Amino acid sequence: MKAFVILLLLSFFIPDTFSQKPEIKKPDYKGIKKIIEDKSSPFYYPELFRRFTESDTTLTSQDFRVLYYGYLFNNSYHVFGVSDYTDSLNSILKRDSLGTDDYKAIIKYEKLILDEAPFNLRDLNFLGFAYSHTGDTLDLHQIAFKLNMIIGTILSTGDGKTEATAWHVISISHEYDILGVLGFRFGGTQSLTKKGCDYLQVAENDNGIKGLYFDVNMVLRKESEMFK
Repeated sequence: MKAFVILLLLSFFIPDTFSQKPEIKKPDYKGIKKIIEDKSSPFYYPELFRRFTESDTTLTSQDFRVLYYGYLFNNSYHVFGVSDYTDSLNSILKRDSLGTDDYKAIIKYEKLILDEAPFNLRDLNFLGFAYSHTGDTLDLHQIAFKLNMIIGTILSTGDGKTEATAWHVISISHEYDILGVLGFRFGGTQSLTKKGCDYLQVAENDNGIKGLYFDVNMVLRKESEMFK
């Protein structure tokens, strides 16, 4: 398999971000940290995360906002790191054609990878891709739900046009995934601004967008804590 498009599994419609003015809701990191540590809160993280891992499709947009940004405060969160299973997975994905056993192997490896990085959009997408070829329609629906809600969570934090309205992400890889979701191609240049935003240049497009901003202040903070 030589190409893969993350849009494959999207079942919710991506708004025309650049012609509308969506309400911007920046993550309240302090507030999120407080409620996920409160055992009496409906957002108590162990319970909320359990529902996520069990693919509870009744989770709301607010639940996902807490899940996604709250993961920054989870002991399992890692700024960097490549799974030990990535090489095995890539060796399968590079093949020109895939059979039933290949899709089953993809599912096995992706589950192991997602145990380590549960909000990784690309791996969720590959898992859904494999499910779509094995007839597991329920599992496919659940993965598509997670993908859609995570992407919607990120897009709800800004419009990407300025540093002040940058999209908040918990992983650098999510920046490039969002570009693909919105139909953009990376233009080849990435730079970090003084305000803690990644600016990604995008290739020529019909919207006339030159580049987009992603707020990575929390990622940088976690990185700093890791090296202390």
